[in-house]
Amino acid sequence: MHKHIITLLCTLGMAISAPAMAELKLRPDAPTQYVVKNGDTLWSISGKYLYSPWQWPQLWGSNRAQIQNPQKIYPGQVLTLRYVDGQPRLGFDDNSGIPTIKLQPRVRNMSSGYGINTVDVDFYRIFMQHPQVIDKQQTRKAPRLIAGPESRVMFATGDRVYADRPLESGNYLVYRIEKNITDPDTHKYLGQLVRFSGEVATLAGQNSALAERSPSEAASLPKDEYYTRVNPLIKLPTQTAQPLVVTNTASEISKGDYLLKITDEHDSFQMMPHAPKTQVKGKIISVMDGTDEAGTYHTITLNLGSNDGVDKGTVVSLYKKSHQLKTGIPTNSEASHSVVKYLSIPAEEVGLALIYRVSDKLSSALIISTSSSVKVGDMVMNPGHDLDDVTQHPRHTSNSSENLR
Repeated sequence: MHKHIITLLCTLGMAISAPAMAELKLRPDAPTQYVVKNGDTLWSISGKYLYSPWQWPQLWGSNRAQIQNPQKIYPGQVLTLRYVDGQPRLGFDDNSGIPTIKLQPRVRNMSSGYGINTVDVDFYRIFMQHPQVIDKQQTRKAPRLIAGPESRVMFATGDRVYADRPLESGNYLVYRIEKNITDPDTHKYLGQLVRFSGEVATLAGQNSALAERSPSEAASLPKDEYYTRVNPLIKLPTQTAQPLVVTNTASEISKGDYLLKITDEHDSFQMMPHAPKTQVKGKIISVMDGTDEAGTYHTITLNLGSNDGVDKGTVVSLYKKSHQLKTGIPTNSEASHSVVKYLSIPAEEVGLALIYRVSDKLSSALIISTSSSVKVGDMVMNPGHDLDDVTQHPRHTSNSSENLR
């Protein structure tokens, strides 16, 4: 059995528009060949070759619109740097096969879907411990927990619980609504922050009542309903509640919580870091757990979503906003008056963030590097705007401000 070290999700490759297609800049010490080691991450390997690790899709030459099957790198494989039409390209050494490594028994970890993480963090822990973005329409249609053992309203691992409708067999994430998010500038509704509290799995059972419907009842009722009688004169259309078992808890699971089916999208946090597909401009609108500032490996919420051109794996830069400054410059060393001058301090690039979950108008991102702390209101844009005098509704300094000296 092969142990996957890194999955290069080539389906997230070079469909990048002109603004993001910056020239590749290789590090002068980029290795001609590199042997993949245990403990490597996609980000760390990218950093051995590129000053901008999010340009990995260009270096690898992947095309997410055409390549369907992800290529994988295994421990012991050799990556070789070549040049194609004058452009650097990284690929497998023709003589490096796929090494075989004996797997050891281990606890299931959603963040290790195809191998080790894209970056060296446990995305599953972050996903379960901090609020995440979700579409309101998704919550409106979501099944809910309606009952558990002994009429309890709080459930723990191993408890048998029930959902309000029949469900497709499989595993489900449990969540509750944390709060609604509005844009800090327009005050328009953007989406919901929710907190995931655990996982449940469907239990198979028999439904004799449904199987014993009469032909006339089957013709007049939906396929998952049957009649039950409350007395000899009254019968009601009824569904059988879906039995589930709680398989994992990160926090309290409660009656009324929502369920989200775990698919491949939710089961793997592997992603290929890449630049935005177009020019984007947004803000940090929330910091993990309501704190004022955030640093490396903290999670943040951005007012950018799929409608703005970002997706899972998009790397954005974090900026301190440009701002206006009024100065007083003495006309000479003996002058008692100053010349009033307005200056603009350009935006400063202070960090990078990797988007790992996206809704239409919001995204959750992990800060992967910072030179200083960031806070709510700081700008989010494409990488490469350091010291750019970016206009973002600057506040003009009043003429009646304090006296100048």
